[in-house]
Amino acid sequence: MPASFWESYSSFCNTAGGWIILGVTEARPLNIISGVSNTEKIVSDMWNILSNREKISFRAVENQDVIEKSFPEGKVVLIHIREVSDSMKPVYVNNRQDNTYIRTGDGDRKATKEEMNSFLRNAQPALDNLTAQNFTLDDLDINSLIMYKEIVNKTYPAMKYIEMTNEVFLTKIGAGNYNSENKTYTIKKGTVLFLGKVNSIKELYPHFHLDYFNRRGRNERWIDRISDDEPSEYEINIFNFYRLVYEKIKALLQESFRVDSTYQLRMPISNFDLSIRECLVNCLAHADYVQGYPSTKIDVYDGWFSFINPGKMLVSKEQFLIGGDSRPRNEIVMKLFRLMGASERQGFGGPTIYKAAVENDFRRPDIITCLERTELHIWNIDLADSYPDLEDEEKGVLKYIIKSERPHSVHDISKAVHVSDYRLRQIVEELTSRQLIQKVGNGPSTKYTRTEDSIEELTLMQIETDRMKKQLT
Repeated sequence: MPASFWESYSSFCNTAGGWIILGVTEARPLNIISGVSNTEKIVSDMWNILSNREKISFRAVENQDVIEKSFPEGKVVLIHIREVSDSMKPVYVNNRQDNTYIRTGDGDRKATKEEMNSFLRNAQPALDNLTAQNFTLDDLDINSLIMYKEIVNKTYPAMKYIEMTNEVFLTKIGAGNYNSENKTYTIKKGTVLFLGKVNSIKELYPHFHLDYFNRRGRNERWIDRISDDEPSEYEINIFNFYRLVYEKIKALLQESFRVDSTYQLRMPISNFDLSIRECLVNCLAHADYVQGYPSTKIDVYDGWFSFINPGKMLVSKEQFLIGGDSRPRNEIVMKLFRLMGASERQGFGGPTIYKAAVENDFRRPDIITCLERTELHIWNIDLADSYPDLEDEEKGVLKYIIKSERPHSVHDISKAVHVSDYRLRQIVEELTSRQLIQKVGNGPSTKYTRTEDSIEELTLMQIETDRMKKQLT
């Protein structure tokens, strides 16, 4: 067993999983099967080390993950290493946390001190539920608190929150605590983030930074900005940032519409404001404000929106889009959002975002997440128009294929979009290479259809199920 095996094992556990293949030598132009001389001993040694906590901090391999294959050149061992849950990270070697590795590109490297701290924070999220030591109600922005209380009171009028003192209100919603023994009042870290004065927030979270940029049009710089480091009539805490940005984006969306392809009529955009709201709430509630880099930032462009926050998403991308599993990094922040009615059911923000794209025939959302940051892009234009580098003929072909309910041959497509067979073959080759469409069948029966992944198919099934339920009721 090569010594580098355990470095790769650690990095795969801590990053995105992968396969380790023993018995193949990397070479050019093709790798060479060199074979493993004693597979039984190597596999036995691997199991022994995986069972020894002094050697490996966590076992992420099961029997079905080890495969042996025989070739004329020799035996090859394939080992599938699973990414472990955040609660088990970091996975390290030789009983030393500084022997923690992560995968970058095609190599393994030791995690930095900052990355190690991120692992440890991810393993114990909801740290904003802790008491903000030495912080009092004076550290909260009174205007934010009053406005927030009025909003929550309208959402839950029977609770009569508006009649309560600020201390009692915060205690009732779990954002503050009164100690009857020593008669002291404390507030949560998340409460300071959500309703605090900017200077107080930065005292508690030195790297706290919120930015909104409107970059629409062909301006070299932004045309509108909201930031905590610019003068404002409001304290730019999470609450004020959310409501100011959401109002600005809603105003921009009122200018938007989609055109019915058959009748060329302006059509309203379905549920896209809910999608924007969920993106904004998720971005602010899941940010790692201790890390602070990159800053929490919302960018608005022509036809699309970008939401970036520091820290890795604590559920997989697949689980986020399916829904049903909520693991907020900032539990108090998420709770305060829910109380004001700014979020749908807990754990179902992903499906809301994805369904809005499917229902409006927009380009599907794109999520990038790693230890450092999470980035979500959503579009309010269709897939073809979201690629400005495509030629008009290419966009026309792509739109036709996307809107078709079944695969079509080159000849059928060329007749529909009035492009020659020769030119169409060039176009479908380009669109296929960019994975915008996919080929079905071979030879004379070759047809083309839109590229869909399993998550999209599941979302379409959920939409159809919801539609049927509405018809039954």
